[in-house]
Amino acid sequence: MTDAERPLRFRGPEGLALTGFVRPAREGARPPALVFTSGNGFAVQAYRPFLAHLPGDVTVHALNHRGHGGSDAPERLESWDGLLADLRAYVERELEPPVILAGHSMGAMLALRLAAEAPALAAGLLLLEPPLRLAPGQALTPGEAEGRRVFIDRARNRRADWPSRAEAEAWFAGSVVYRLWTPEARRGFLEAGLAERPDGSVTLATPPWLEAALYETVPQQELYAWAARAPCAAVLYRGLDSPVPSLPAYEALANALPVCALVPVPGTHAFPMEHPDEAGRRLAEGLRLLRGETGLALTGAAAAGTR
Repeated sequence: MTDAERPLRFRGPEGLALTGFVRPAREGARPPALVFTSGNGFAVQAYRPFLAHLPGDVTVHALNHRGHGGSDAPERLESWDGLLADLRAYVERELEPPVILAGHSMGAMLALRLAAEAPALAAGLLLLEPPLRLAPGQALTPGEAEGRRVFIDRARNRRADWPSRAEAEAWFAGSVVYRLWTPEARRGFLEAGLAERPDGSVTLATPPWLEAALYETVPQQELYAWAARAPCAAVLYRGLDSPVPSLPAYEALANALPVCALVPVPGTHAFPMEHPDEAGRRLAEGLRLLRGETGLALTGAAAAGTR
């Protein structure tokens, strides 16, 4: 945590304690505030170098989902409703809506859903690569369905325990995915993404069963309906080297939003941690765009996209 930050602790509507951090704006702050949530299995602390590029006149609230980054984990999970209820309660109880809703991957989907279901809470959307693969009306092929099942099984059976924090840090540094992250981003994740036991061993803060359950219940076609109901402008980001989203699906989503800019960013699905400086600058530009502070204009839905 930096000197300018303070820890966030919030008790959600089901009694689960949620963690994160708040970066207060400098004196003379300009509303609205910005609320950011992470992707599945990550922690908001990993995004600290990325979020640092947001202008100092906005207060940033980085909120960990239940079961992430030291937040209490639920006993079971059947849908994303509880995560949405947590986010909504935080905005309604702790802030002065409307706010900018921002999120990566799962967090982007939750931001869009909250804007659709509680439009008075949203002043704008910054959506970082929601994992949308299906165009409107499209279904998974048998091969895609099998690939998804294998992916979920891998998440459920992923390694979760290490004899020491040092051994865990070495493992993540050599991981195919995490080794692409900057050291600062990886350090932030390890700070909050590992829980220590009394004997010095560590375990993942997000239990593998929870990560797998979130993947099993990920929405797809619902996003188009949410986009049509969202009342505010949006900036939609995608990683240029990411295998996660479908570009036709993203174009359809952008066209479903009232007004939207579609912005490419270098990197894979985890581009906020791989290229925090470049991605952070584009995030800041997106915020300025939503606040009407830049010459670049948001386009109407029928002409959405900057590529």
